[in-house]
Amino acid sequence: MTTPIDEVGRAKLIGQRGSADRGQTQACLSGADEPKRWHHSLLLFLLGALWGLQFTLLKIAADAELDELSILTIAMFLLALAFLAAMACRRAWFRPTLGHIWFFLISALFGFVVPLSGVILVAEQLSAGLIVFFESLTPVLTVAIVALLGTERLKLPRLLAVALGMIGVLLVLWPNIVRPGSARLESMLIALVIPLAYAIDGVYVAARWPSDLRAFQVVTGEAVAAATMLLPFLLWQTLAAPAQLAYLTDPWFIETWGWGHWAVLAFVPVSFLEAYLYFYLLKHAGAVFVSFGSFISLFAGIFWGLVLLGERHSVLVWIAVLLVSFSLYLVNYGAFRQDRTKAPVQHKTAIPATPD
Repeated sequence: MTTPIDEVGRAKLIGQRGSADRGQTQACLSGADEPKRWHHSLLLFLLGALWGLQFTLLKIAADAELDELSILTIAMFLLALAFLAAMACRRAWFRPTLGHIWFFLISALFGFVVPLSGVILVAEQLSAGLIVFFESLTPVLTVAIVALLGTERLKLPRLLAVALGMIGVLLVLWPNIVRPGSARLESMLIALVIPLAYAIDGVYVAARWPSDLRAFQVVTGEAVAAATMLLPFLLWQTLAAPAQLAYLTDPWFIETWGWGHWAVLAFVPVSFLEAYLYFYLLKHAGAVFVSFGSFISLFAGIFWGLVLLGERHSVLVWIAVLLVSFSLYLVNYGAFRQDRTKAPVQHKTAIPATPD
């Protein structure tokens, strides 16, 4: 039986993926290993900051009125190349089987294509802070999905977590619910697809992780699969309307580059570093420790929106952020206590012990 905290621990590209060995969490949190704990804490802070920055960069690109499909395709294509280059340097090549390919396609769909498409679609109507707010609901929805599937009994703290998370969402939605026909409300409802896709992906990856592949190989396979899935749609869009070719290519090869173009390029190293830090911390600090990056990413997303885009939020949004923060704490509370009081054991669906 998988636990929500394991399933939530997947990088969203990469954005909450899979479960992991918690064997070193207790050592990381103990006073006997103080330097290592502070080292991991700083890396966790950086990880959360990068999580929040990813979505802000996509919003900047979408606000620049670049074609949505081209933004996502170019970003994923460059990210896939970066992972392939890194895998070549590490000499971690492998021969994918049909089972591997199906796993990559499904996890890429829910871990990359659907949620990142959702981010770009709602970017015009929603602030970066609100987009990250909705994305941070992933752990809450993961708990709900696990409960619906019956793979884990929903205990009181996690029941309260789901309730508080939903109250937070209603607080954000309410001003737009009372305005019939609000385009902003429609975007908010679409934004709920982002955490839902990540939650489904986390549960799927936890259950179907290929036992013969290491984490870096899986992330590379997913990135390549996502780029491969998006490229035919971009080609079809171009072939269906040849005049569309100039619309897609001119902003990148003829027109002067703006912030949107640079944001797409910046998305690649930010996502690559975020993935590396995520798996490094999973290996050396454990899934429970990494899951607390959800708190940091929530406030980091709001911070990046404030600094880079000058965003401001209403009192209702800040109340909702606090409710969701407490909800995230309740989601992780039980697993955190277990790791502090019991000797951790390898989970049967865990990422291999050497995920890098």
